[in-house]
Order: sequence, then structure tokens, then C-alpha cells
Amino acid sequence: MNRQPSHEYRLGGFDMRIPKSFRLSTPWSLRAVAEPGLYHFAREADGATIRFHLRVDSGGGGLLVANGAAITRLSASGVLFAKALMERQTPEKIAKQAKRLFKGMSAERFTRDLDAVRTVIERMQSPRGDYPIFNLSDPAFSPKVAPLGRPISADVPLCAPFHAARIFDRLWEVGIPHVTIVVERDCNETHLLRAVQRASDLGLITGVRGRGTPLAVGNRIADMAAAGLDHLDVYCFSAVEDIHDALAGKGDCKQAARALSMAAKHEICAVAQLAIVRATLPSIGATLQRMSEHGIKNVAAFAVATTNAEEAAAGALLGHELPPAARLVEEYAERLGLRLIWNPAVRFDPTRPLSEQACRGPRCSGDTAIRVEADGTIFLPRGPWASAGNLIDDDWNAIERSDAYQLYRERVESDTHCDTCPGLAICAADCPREPAGWAEGWGGESDK
Repeated sequence: MNRQPSHEYRLGGFDMRIPKSFRLSTPWSLRAVAEPGLYHFAREADGATIRFHLRVDSGGGGLLVANGAAITRLSASGVLFAKALMERQTPEKIAKQAKRLFKGMSAERFTRDLDAVRTVIERMQSPRGDYPIFNLSDPAFSPKVAPLGRPISADVPLCAPFHAARIFDRLWEVGIPHVTIVVERDCNETHLLRAVQRASDLGLITGVRGRGTPLAVGNRIADMAAAGLDHLDVYCFSAVEDIHDALAGKGDCKQAARALSMAAKHEICAVAQLAIVRATLPSIGATLQRMSEHGIKNVAAFAVATTNAEEAAAGALLGHELPPAARLVEEYAERLGLRLIWNPAVRFDPTRPLSEQACRGPRCSGDTAIRVEADGTIFLPRGPWASAGNLIDDDWNAIERSDAYQLYRERVESDTHCDTCPGLAICAADCPREPAGWAEGWGGESDK
């Protein structure tokens, strides 16, 4: 059965209503609340199956995620209550645990806090059909409130089943609940279906991103739906067919529309992935209008940027052009009621055609994601193509201490806001004008 991601608390810079963290009582034994790790629960609500992921961090607090779109942060006592409610424990049993673990918690405080967690769970499980959107642009993930730590999602280029299985297993082990499988060119159908099946069977929120042409082939989308696919991100460069096909390949515009239509038919959350370049910008309003008319409500966007005039002539946008371009995209999206998230900009590579760079897409799906290559090498959303460690071989604490991770953390946790472009969602994690905040370097191909 396919799950439509719910989205009571809008992430990504729009309609933000995430509750404050539950800061209940101070535990004397954090580990006794729950062992650190990722816990998976399924609940029925309004005829739909809602998947919850409870991530318990080593400090005792954690995150509760519903279908990859609704999310709240929890203190240690919030973790205790959420886990107990998911396990359908009786209030009496929960009260006994709380009394043992949290000194000084009165009966009134226990009842109030338990009811608060119960209310949040009920609100989170209301199906809304939205895209799993995570980004630092949401105040719940403000660097000043919560320093960037373990990511929430990973982008993994399609690879052979052995490599995919190792990566997905490790993602689950370290508590990263969401994976997006990136189809970078014509794909091996067996590898793709096995990857979706493996990720879904583990309990991971599972997405696929790529061009319409390889995705819309035959029964591929129906088969992925049966395997448990949650969302399908399709490149939609322009409503003008010639502009889209010049970037994605002849005939892809029609195939992209077919892929989105098939996703909706099979109850997969459909996402339009935009590439903001010189050729696509003039038709961006028409493109978003077309998405809205076809019932697509979720849009992700990234820009291909440069500091070089010659490269700008080849189709990339100059740094100073990104804020006004972003403003245009955000205004159209808001007017049409679309949910928009910005992926970090990609620096133009003069050794590769612009079309190839557009179809490769963003390095990561936002600033709470990582990219993991087939061999397990980790790359962060912004900055040089520099490894932060290896997901398979390295302890996560060592990855967080790596030079690349520390430099990235320092970058996104610094205040890059200014008075020039107030209110732009694209500015939330880093200033789009600054090349240091762009993803650069190509890396290798992974679909072996």
C-alpha cells in the first residue's frame, strides 16, 4: 500500500507551524528512555496507513517524523511519551516509567505533557498528500536553535543492488529515515526496482528522482508503486516543449508529463523538480502554472550558478541574478499555492554541457540531507566535492568531526541574512550570491 506523505507542519519556508520542542523534565538516565536509533511504527488514520519514524539521539532527545513530511523535535521525556503512545501502552504504564525516570514530575504535569504529545501525533497523522520537505529554512531547524547534526535524508545515485543494500541498511542503522534514489541517465530497471523494494522494506521513506524518459517506460512507475515508492521527483524544466527537450532530451517533455500523471494515478506523491537557468527562467511562470493545472502541488528547485560572464552566456546564472530569480519563482509558487523548497545551487562546470548538469540535478535534497555514493563516500549539500567520510566504514561521530563536515556546519550556521533580500526562502541557509555556498565539483558516475 502506498503512503501519501502528510504535512501538518509545513517545512521549507512556507506555512510554518511546527510546535516548539517538548522540554519537559530532566531525566536522570537518558539511555533508559529508549536506546538511540530509529524506530518505525505504522498507524491507520482515515483509511490510510501513516508511517512514523522516531529517531532517538544519543543525548536522549529525538525527532518524530510522519510520512516524511510532518516533523517535530522531542526532548527526552517527549521521546518517552511518543514511543509509549506509538506502542499503545496504557497511561498507567507510561506514568510508572515517567515517575521512575523524571524526578519531580507531578501528576498534573504528566497528564498535561502526555496530552500534548498525543495531540501532536494526532495532528501529524492527518493525510495531506505533501512532499517530504526538510530544510534549514524552517525555524525548527534554525542553526541558532539546533546545530546541524545527523541529517534526515540522503540522496543516493542508483547503483548495483549489493551497494544499494549496504547503504540503505546503514542509513537505517544510523537513524536517517529518508532516501531519494537518483536516476542520472537511462537506468537498469532491475536495479531500480530492487533498490525501491529494499529501502521500503526497511521502513525508509523512499523517493526516486530523474527525467521523465527513463521513469515513464512501460510499467516502471506502477512497479515502483507496488514496491513501496513514496514520492517521485520528475525534472520539469519548462512548459515550453522545445526549451525542456533542449535540456532533457528529445521527447522528454511529454514523458515527464506522463510520469507525473502515472505517479498520481498510482497514489505516489509527485514532485516537479525545476532547474533555474537562463533558458528556463522566462517561462517559469507558465511552467508553474502548468504544474498547478495538472494537480502538482510540490515543487523543488535549484539553480546552476557562475561568477564568469562566459559561463553565464552558456546558460548559467550569475550570483547576483539568483535573488531576483528566486523572488520570481517564490512569488509565482505562493500565488499558485504550490509548496516550494530550494535545493542548494550548483556551480556551473565548464567541462560539461549545461543540459547534462541540469539533468544531474542538485547534489542533495536540501540542507538536512547528504549525498552518498555507491562506495559509501559522503558528500555534503554545499561546497567543494570533498568527502566527509564513508557511511559504510566510518563511525558517524567520526564523520561529524571530519574537516568537510565542520566547514559545512560553520558555513550554514553563520548568519548570512542581509537587508537586501528580506523574506526570501532561498536565503535561509546561505546567501545564494556567495559561491562558497554552492555545490561544486562533479564526482563520478554511479549506475554500474
